[in-house]
Amino acid sequence: MRFGKIVEGLKSKIKASLRMRKRSSLSSSSSSSSSSSSSYEKIEKSDSMRFELRSRKAHKIIQQTLRIADSPTSRTYAF
Repeated sequence: MRFGKIVEGLKSKIKASLRMRKRSSLSSSSSSSSSSSSSYEKIEKSDSMRFELRSRKAHKIIQQTLRIADSPTSRTYAF
């Protein structure tokens, strides 16, 4: 139920963003510079961001392995 509200909220925000983008593209070139600043630009991942992602994945795998190793029912890890 709560997830549905979140999805609907995101949809409405995206639709509003697209409407604003269409309006700004129809207006004169002076306002097009402001629309480019408000539009989404993909950010390149830096080395520190990549390192953080790798360390989070490694931490998650270690936690899963320790959970299985500490489990009283399972003695082996099935790959």
